[in-house]
Amino acid sequence: MVYTSDQWQQIKDAATGPLVELLDFLYLTGCRPKEARIVEKKHLHDDLVLFPADESKGETAPRVIFLPPEAKEILDRLATDRPTGTLFLNARNNPWTKDAIKCRLRRISEKVGLRVIAYGARHSYATNALTTGGVDLISLAHLMGHKDTAMVSRVYSHLTKNPDFLRAQARNAIKKRDEAG
Repeated sequence: MVYTSDQWQQIKDAATGPLVELLDFLYLTGCRPKEARIVEKKHLHDDLVLFPADESKGETAPRVIFLPPEAKEILDRLATDRPTGTLFLNARNNPWTKDAIKCRLRRISEKVGLRVIAYGARHSYATNALTTGGVDLISLAHLMGHKDTAMVSRVYSHLTKNPDFLRAQARNAIKKRDEAG
């Protein structure tokens, strides 16, 4: 599920309370929902979130999440109030669970008339990065926490069926070649 900017705004408008910041963070970083749920102040390193290998998916390598300024601002604000424990808490000051997020998103789905899932923010991040952000496949794979491009290639191969996207890529290839001169 990939959301347009307008759809994402509808989703955010239908969200309330602390869920709004969590959704913003997911959309801004493309991180996995679980990563957002477990991030703590100890993981913050300036404009990075750094999970050691034993706390990252697969537990074989550290996971780095690069923070655009808007995402850094969210975490800095939350970390000021929460020196220990997870940063994203629900309205009852409890850590978000995957089921609580799914339940809230199900209610939002009914309000906005779209199927809303937490991974939709991640898919939107990746699709936008590839189609309008000019991010290459290798960089995107690393930004999303994959060890290589295989997963990104497999999941986002539908873009190769979009003739408008491919036309733009063909123009970009020539333009960048000519600029490099």
